[in-house]
Amino acid sequence: MVYFAVHTADEVSFVDGTPSNNLTKIESFEGKIKAFTFSEDGKRFAWITGGQVCVAEAPAWTKIGTLKHPRAQELCFSPLGSYLAIWESYVKTTDQSQVQPNLSVYDVTEKKLLKAFYQQSQVNWKPQWTNDETIFARNVTNEVHFYNANDLQTIVHKKILQKVRSFSLSPSTKNHYVTFFVPSVKAAPAYVHLYRFPNFEETSSALANKSFFKVDSVENHWNRQSSACLLLTAAEVDKSGTSYYGEQMLFYLNTKGDSSRITFSKKGNIHSVAWCPNGQEFFAVYGTMPSNATLFNHKCEVVAEFGTGARNTVLVNPVGNVVLVGGFGNISAKFEIWDIKNRKKLGETECSDTTHLSWSPCGQYILTATCSPRLRVNNGYKLWHYTAVLKQESFKDELFAATWIPDPAAAKPFTPSTAPVTGIASSVAVASKQKYVPPWQRGAQGPVGQSNLEKKFLSQMETPEKETEPQKLSKSAQKNKKKRAAKKKREAEGEKESNKEEKSTESPESTVQSLAANVELTGDPEKDKKIRNLKKKLNAIAKLKSDQENGKVLEKNQLEKIATENKLAKELEELTV
Repeated sequence: MVYFAVHTADEVSFVDGTPSNNLTKIESFEGKIKAFTFSEDGKRFAWITGGQVCVAEAPAWTKIGTLKHPRAQELCFSPLGSYLAIWESYVKTTDQSQVQPNLSVYDVTEKKLLKAFYQQSQVNWKPQWTNDETIFARNVTNEVHFYNANDLQTIVHKKILQKVRSFSLSPSTKNHYVTFFVPSVKAAPAYVHLYRFPNFEETSSALANKSFFKVDSVENHWNRQSSACLLLTAAEVDKSGTSYYGEQMLFYLNTKGDSSRITFSKKGNIHSVAWCPNGQEFFAVYGTMPSNATLFNHKCEVVAEFGTGARNTVLVNPVGNVVLVGGFGNISAKFEIWDIKNRKKLGETECSDTTHLSWSPCGQYILTATCSPRLRVNNGYKLWHYTAVLKQESFKDELFAATWIPDPAAAKPFTPSTAPVTGIASSVAVASKQKYVPPWQRGAQGPVGQSNLEKKFLSQMETPEKETEPQKLSKSAQKNKKKRAAKKKREAEGEKESNKEEKSTESPESTVQSLAANVELTGDPEKDKKIRNLKKKLNAIAKLKSDQENGKVLEKNQLEKIATENKLAKELEELTV
């Protein structure tokens, strides 16, 4: 049996996750609840309400304690639920002389405060535990402190690193590892070092290292076995100007000392990565839209491709046999479900307005939700079968969260099937799937005689088909092309002007015939250019002579022009011989 929690304006309720005809509420916690969380084993539940933090315990979900924290904003459990961390707003006392500790860590079982720390920023406020809850760690200025999880009064190990920005403790239960990230300082590159805990006193004792430029932050993605870690790096600004969202890179480190950068077949952002439960393979969704979805092995080699499309999310189910690949957020919400082993698509569907999605602990159902304040319309949740068939939906006036209650024991192997399952039709109106065609393009025909209505991604529009792509000219070739066009235009205009002048000399008023009247072009471009020029001058002289006969008094320069007639006529004759 799997359950999920639904957070509305009035309560948090636990609902039977079995896709029956009527979802059954099994428990509810009434009141205006600010935030809630579960332990990773799903056995403890904590929530903030009315200036208090309450804790309940499975299976009866009986309240086992209440803590007074009037400014509480955030909560998190240790992996087994033995410890609870509470972050409150950071404020000063009335005399402004000191501040109160605002990060409290409790032993839930013993019902006692272990220690209260100062944690000013809400960003990265969460402390870290190993999965066996033996080690507790937190980051302070230029240092990372490590404690025995049951005793936070004494720092047992300390790593001092100037400008250390973040660290990551492996989710391990036996051998423990830790990575430290230091951003670039002046001209020095940024780097990540991986150590075996607690052997990190000397840099030379690092098991693996990776240095890089153009990195502002790092996301650590450990595999379940804590034997390898993926580093998703991000730079806030992409200096190449190809991405508004900055620049990402993906690196692989393992505890054997291997480190490498994963290379991709397509340029663009790295949208999402996810390990398979076996810890030997991982997925990545990357590249300009339509983005690729690729499965890699532990050697960072491509194992299989899972198509392209409008995707920015990849989630592997807890069993490790089915993967969800989809697009959400600023992409029209749609997802595909694939059988990983057989590389076969099991189904696909649209799920408009989705702001949250997750696999059920059993790996056979998907929960999607539309939550406030991200979206304030169509708030509610939907339950899907892994074949992308809708099983249940429910709408709320205001929904803040919907999430599965963890249950690691529910992840039991099953064989994915494409056999149809019974589902329901969503009551949410679906927008028309007919593509909008601007007026100027309506009726346009594509290259094969079909209407050119295909919707393409921006990257496809920017890189047209090679067959239709015009040949790119060098700068010198473009310059020569412009010169030839200008020359052709001048010649055409010259011939046009010459024809006008010829007509003017042949007008009834003209009594003098031009000496160039019967001269024809030779076909030689160079000669013809000179002939046109001479004809133009002779035609002008003929007009002047005609004006002189009609009694017009000519200027001195006009008389000088008439005197050159014989010379011009001789030059013209030599060109036409």
